[in-house]
Amino acid sequence: MIRSISLAAATALGLCSTAMAQQTAPIQQLPTPEASAETMALGPAEFVKQAAATNEFEILSAELALKRSQNEQVREFARTMLDDYKRAQGQLTEAAEADSIALVLDLSMEQKQTLTALEQAEESQFDAAYMSSQMKASDQAIRLLGAYADHGPAGSLKTYAIANYPLVRMHKVRAQSQTNP
Repeated sequence: MIRSISLAAATALGLCSTAMAQQTAPIQQLPTPEASAETMALGPAEFVKQAAATNEFEILSAELALKRSQNEQVREFARTMLDDYKRAQGQLTEAAEADSIALVLDLSMEQKQTLTALEQAEESQFDAAYMSSQMKASDQAIRLLGAYADHGPAGSLKTYAIANYPLVRMHKVRAQSQTNP
C-alpha cells in the first residue's frame, strides 16, 4: 500500500516537473520560421546592421501608416509598432555600444522598395499593403532574432535578441489578426 502511494506520488511529481519545465522553456525553443544558414552565421556587426535596418523600417512604415491609413485598427497597430520599435532601436544602440559594435543604419534595397511602394499605394490599397509588409517584416525579424538568440555569442546583443524575440512574435500575431479579421 505504501509502495503504491509512493509510486503515485512519484508519478505525480514527475508530471508536475514536466509541466513546469514546459512552461518555463527558453525562448529559443519556441517554434520559429526556418532560420537560414546565412542568418545562423551572422556575426555581431552584421546582426546589428540587420536589426537596426529592421527597426528603422518598422519606424518609417509605421509613421507612413499613421499619415495614410483611414482604418483606426491599422492606425492603432502602427502606433504600437512605432513605440515598440523606437524603444527597440534605443535598446539595440545600447547593446551595440556595450559589445563595442558600431551601429550602421542602412535599409536594405528590399526595405527601401517596400517603403516606396507603400508611399505610392492607392489610398484604397494602402492598409492591405501595409499589413502585408508587416507580416513579411515580422517573419524576417523572427528569423533574425531567433537565430542570434540561439547562435550568437554571449553578450548584450544576444540579450537584446532574446528580450525582443517575444515582442516580434506578438507583432506577427497582431498583424495576422488585422489581415484576417
